[in-house]
Amino acid sequence: MKFYRYWSESKHHIRVAGRDKEIRLLTGSAVSEQDALREAEQQARLIEQRIASGEEKQQYETAIKEFISEQLDDQNVVSVCRYGAKILNSSQYTFYDIDHVRYGLFDFFKGLHKLTPKQRMARHFTDVAKKFPQLGTDFRIYETAKGIRVIGRQYLDPTAASSARIMARLNVDWLYTKLSRKQQCYRARLTPKPFRMKIKTIRVRSPLMCQTDEYRQWDDMYRQAASRYAVVNFVEAIGRDFAQEPVIRYHDDCCQAHSQLKLA
Repeated sequence: MKFYRYWSESKHHIRVAGRDKEIRLLTGSAVSEQDALREAEQQARLIEQRIASGEEKQQYETAIKEFISEQLDDQNVVSVCRYGAKILNSSQYTFYDIDHVRYGLFDFFKGLHKLTPKQRMARHFTDVAKKFPQLGTDFRIYETAKGIRVIGRQYLDPTAASSARIMARLNVDWLYTKLSRKQQCYRARLTPKPFRMKIKTIRVRSPLMCQTDEYRQWDDMYRQAASRYAVVNFVEAIGRDFAQEPVIRYHDDCCQAHSQLKLA
């Protein structure tokens, strides 16, 4: 998981096929804004060289290009996503948000038709988990607005091909699977979606926006509205409960997981 405290957005001129071309780069640094700017200059030259040589872009770990509002430890950071919600990025725990489940003929004979959709999702998860011991045995299951969230204490490397296959079996959204692989971590939303609270949604175009008065004023209004909603409701623990581990306590507190408030 790669993240940066400092960001720079700058314009640069490069030569492409004998002509000047202006590009805009967003670069990050763990040191300073000046260091981020120097990184941008180096990237501009590398892009110019790559285009001139016909070299294809190499695939590297993608940094979390979001403002870091809090760093819990080296494996867990909280960022601000494009619509202003707070996101836990973790390379310690495995997070799955599941919003649907496929049904087959044999599910009827298992009695799944008697369960609510969210209960079916939870049942489907536990059935699949038994087939993949690498998932571990310790889980926490929560209800979300559309489905369920599962936190696994056993961390599964999201870059592994086997992880992608498991996520597909669990009906995890493929875009989430792709992002987890690129960023080498899992993501879990900690605060409500603005549109579900029927408040103004902000568009966070870059991490730099979170340092503006416009964002701070919006965030004050957002936090007041968010206090009346939960992101998840805790349902059950499977295996050994790890509720008292610091990051899990932080997750549950931010999500108001034990409040029974309306989900958003």
